[in-house]
Amino acid sequence: MYNPRMLQSILSLDEELLIAARGLVGPEYALFVQILGESVVVFVAVMLIALWLYGVKMKNNEYKKNSLRIFVTIIAVFVIYGIINLWVPQWRPSPDDVAGWVAPLIPHPIGNSFPSGHALFSAAALIGVWRYFRNSRVLISLIILALVTTSARVIWGVHYPGDIVGGFFFGTIGALMLSKVVTSWVMEEKIYPFFIRVARWIKL
Repeated sequence: MYNPRMLQSILSLDEELLIAARGLVGPEYALFVQILGESVVVFVAVMLIALWLYGVKMKNNEYKKNSLRIFVTIIAVFVIYGIINLWVPQWRPSPDDVAGWVAPLIPHPIGNSFPSGHALFSAAALIGVWRYFRNSRVLISLIILALVTTSARVIWGVHYPGDIVGGFFFGTIGALMLSKVVTSWVMEEKIYPFFIRVARWIKL
């Protein structure tokens, strides 16, 4: 049953946590916080390229397919992200207005901060690595960087903690729900082989 008072209490707590997190570090560390706030994206990009190049070196298309499967998982989940942001109205002040001394490295789009795109990205990447790579060291590193990145974005003043939780939730559910699309016959027999053939023309 919908309870306006409970919702308001949750939103107030979310705002208080944002302000508390923002106060953990001073403005002299702004650039460091910004860098940490993008670390998981850089890690995943390097990982996918490394996985593909390893497939090239080993002459094994399965590594290349795994790289594509993880990439497609992330892209597919971001389609959900776009739909959510299209239909969900902005129903609270922007985090930048609540706690904002840390200017974004790349300006954050004006609008709804829910869910966090970086949390969504992290969750999709985690599910992709767990399903298609199964390398425990990479998975643990990704978990750590996902937590570092999303925490930094709250400290940065870009997202409420609730945005992070929502991002992880939707990213995980979306990646699991779309797994059949990622490994469908069309993708496995047509799309992935096509990209592998194209890459081979340029010695990749």
